[in-house]
Amino acid sequence: MAAQFTNSYTSGHAVQPDGSVDFLCSTDTDKWPWLTLGSHHPITVQAQNFWTSVGAIMALGGMEAGQWSALTWTDWECGAAECGMAIRGAYSREKSGENESYLVTLFDAQSREIVRMRGRGVVFRNRNFEDWRGKSKKAAKREVSTEPFAFAAREALGIGPSEHALIGQVASDGQTIPVLVSRENGLPPANPMISGSGDHVNSVHMIEASRQALCLVETNPALAVTGGEMELNRYVELGTPFALKIVAQSDAEVCFELSQLDRSCAKITLRWRSR
Repeated sequence: MAAQFTNSYTSGHAVQPDGSVDFLCSTDTDKWPWLTLGSHHPITVQAQNFWTSVGAIMALGGMEAGQWSALTWTDWECGAAECGMAIRGAYSREKSGENESYLVTLFDAQSREIVRMRGRGVVFRNRNFEDWRGKSKKAAKREVSTEPFAFAAREALGIGPSEHALIGQVASDGQTIPVLVSRENGLPPANPMISGSGDHVNSVHMIEASRQALCLVETNPALAVTGGEMELNRYVELGTPFALKIVAQSDAEVCFELSQLDRSCAKITLRWRSR
């Protein structure tokens, strides 16, 4: 394993003649607490997206010590609701037109397909973001409010005792939801269910904030996310508020635009059903 990772959710990587990779998944809930959220919870899916794709890329020799990856696009579709915890998976590459992406499929102990995830990203040499993100980081610090952020009520968001609210109440326009992700609510040890780089808001934070916003908008903390899509265009700074705005909505799908410092950073679509 490359030196930048001291643990890995996947193991036993076997590179196949066609360039695909088979692997095993950990079921250790002490090491990976987000597994307790359920196989289809967006936090679980997004964490698996990271670990499975990075593990396979390393097995293929596409990522060296000192290199890091950044996700730019992903979509996913969950299998049957009764699927259990992932024990194995498969990684392959796909190409559609000029776009190349990866495909990860995870299976439970009964060989049921839990989730199918696609994604694109970039691999870069180091994580020294300070130079080329210096201006945005300074601007973000200036936007940090001295007033306490008013988080939405926990019972409206479908979160357990170890999780934290990331969002505030829906604004008066009925479409905009304020969000604040900090070390105090979005990273271990305060929030053991979400991990990340610690440098910026990661995709797993964005997807959980969107899930919480959907629960609030639909007044249904028990809804189940069945799939979705994310386009990630700009870094989102930790500790500085940002906003999710509904740009499209139907009975079973919602699309949010994520903006920070008056700049569009991401688009996040969630598909869902009531339990």
